[in-house]
Order: sequence, then structure tokens, then C-alpha cells
Amino acid sequence: MISAIKKFVDLGTDASLSDDLNRRIRVVNMFSAVGMTVTFLLGFRALFAQETFLTCVLFSATILFAISHKLQAMIGAKRGSFISATVLIACLMSLMLILVVTGGSENTGPLWIFTVPSVTMFFTGFRRGLMALTGFAAVIIVIFFTPDNALLATEYSFEFKTRIVYTFITVSFLSAVYEYSRQRSYNTAVYLSEQFERQARYDPLTTQLNRRGGQQQLEQELSRMQRNKKPFSIALADIDRFKSINDTFGHDVGDEVLKQVASVFSSRLRAQDGLSRWGGEEFLFIFPETNEQDARMVTEQIRENLSAKAIPVDNKSHRVTSSFGVCEITPSMTLTTALNLADQALYQAKNDGRNKVCTATELKRKSSR
Repeated sequence: MISAIKKFVDLGTDASLSDDLNRRIRVVNMFSAVGMTVTFLLGFRALFAQETFLTCVLFSATILFAISHKLQAMIGAKRGSFISATVLIACLMSLMLILVVTGGSENTGPLWIFTVPSVTMFFTGFRRGLMALTGFAAVIIVIFFTPDNALLATEYSFEFKTRIVYTFITVSFLSAVYEYSRQRSYNTAVYLSEQFERQARYDPLTTQLNRRGGQQQLEQELSRMQRNKKPFSIALADIDRFKSINDTFGHDVGDEVLKQVASVFSSRLRAQDGLSRWGGEEFLFIFPETNEQDARMVTEQIRENLSAKAIPVDNKSHRVTSSFGVCEITPSMTLTTALNLADQALYQAKNDGRNKVCTATELKRKSSR
């Protein structure tokens, strides 16, 4: 029983969607369930009371509530949620208007309209909700105060009608204030969460991914490789003689060199490639669906771009080079093994005179001689 209820409530949700959207989908599902239950029970009550028109209206509303529940899963997450919520609100408002016009059971129908403001605001947001409620209130006023009660099928006292309208406007105002505050609080929370996430994953100096962010991207590429069986490559880069730059010119100059080197590195990459500051003056490149030979070619171009460009800092030009170690990651290889191979290839490039590119394959050839 509990699993069936959970399945009903979770219909249309997905782990890839935002928490707010999943929450809205669940609330739509719960409201659909409540709407179906209430209108179905009231429909049977009207049926036994031989109120034919009210019975048809309530059973029709039950069907529409059921349809709104299925729409989210049939159409898709965001669009389905919007359409489903629109159907729910349209159904709710139409039902309320019918209850106002007919009086419902013993003229208590208008009392149900107070469910409209909170539901409308929640499902449509502040702006759309405000417009929808303004329109709904205008229709209610027209129905109530048309001369000679021409639009009513029942009789209400003037005092009852005015109090219903005043109370509805008050509840709508309070619902709007609450929704406005809720949206602002949620947007602020999302912004802060994004800022914290960025601080946790990005290096503030170079604005590239930090080691944690690079590790996450590596794991994502490894998972993708295990699905599509296409290898990818990585490269470790280390700025040559960076310690002497810090010692000779100071750490401020060293920081500026790091920023400009990162800019040169990133300028040659594709949108799907990754770059992270792996630590100190060391950088990690990630080349999705790229073999070692192609990764070497790209890395060689990056090396040439850096060595050919003088980096200006404090009105002085600094010639900076970097050494690179490249490794292709295959399904049978772990990330630790690949990083170790790339690191060994990098130090081989250093030993070969710096400002060079060495691959894991070349490293194996040299070691086998």
C-alpha cells in the first residue's frame, strides 16, 4: 500500500531534475489525488441526492484531476508539470465557478473558493498567480453583482456576497505575499548554493576547475567511457622552472603567470574538453573520446602557443614554457594508473629538456630499450 502511494506521488519525478521541480511534481500528484478523492466522494453524495447536474460536474472534475496526474509522465518533466498544473487550476477554478453559480449543497458552494489562492500561487508562481487570481476574482464579482442575479441559479444575501469577495481578496493577497517571499528565499538559496558549489569546484586564481572539480570530471568521463566503450585521454602539464619565477619576481608575479598560462591553455580547448588546476603550477587536461595520438597533437599545439607567447607582467615580458605528459585511458585502466602514467610521462618530458610533450606509450618504449 505504502509503495503504491509512493509510486503515485513520485510519478514524473527524476533524479536529474532540480529539487524544486521534483517537489512541484509531487505536490501536483498529491493535489490530483486529493482532488480525485474529494470530487469523487462529493459526486456520489450528489448522485444519491439526485442532483444530476452537480453529479456530472463533480465526476467530470474527478476525470480531469486524474488526467492531470498522468500528463506529467506522458509529456515530460518541466513542460508536463506546467501543463498538468494548468489543467489542475483550470479544473479547480471552473468547478469553483459552477459551485458559486449553483450554490452547491445548501448554498455552501462559495466557501470552497478559498482553496483557489494558495493552490494557484503555488503552481503558477507569483506573477502568473496574481494575474490568474485577479481574473478569477473579477469573474466572481461579475457573477455575484450582476443586476437581478442574472448569472446566479440561487440566492445569496448581499452581506454574504460582499464578505465572500472581501475574504477572498484578503486570502489572495496573503497567498501572494507568501509566494513572493518564498520565491525570493528560494532564489537566494539557489544562488548561494551555486556560489558555494563554484567555490568548492573552481580555483579562484585561474577560474578553472580545482583538483576536486577535475576529479569529478574525470569520474564522469570514466563512467561515460564504461557506457560507450570509447577511450579518452588526459594530460598533465607542469610550468617549467616556476619556482625560479616566484623566487626571482615574487609570488604576485607568479600568480599572474599562473592566470595567463591557464588562459593560454584553455583558449585551445574544445567546449567538451576539461582543464583544472591540479595543484601548484600543475594542470590537468581532459580530452573526451580522444585517443592518445590526437591528444598529443592538441597538447603539442598548446605547448607551442605558450612557448611562442611572451607573458607581460608589471610591464615586463616573461617567457614561460611547460612540459606535458599524455595518457590514453582505456576500459581496463583505473584513474589512478592513468594519472601515474601521465605523471611519469610528464617527468620524462622534464628530463628530456623541458618544454616537451611525452606520452605514456613513448615512456613504455623508452623503458623497454
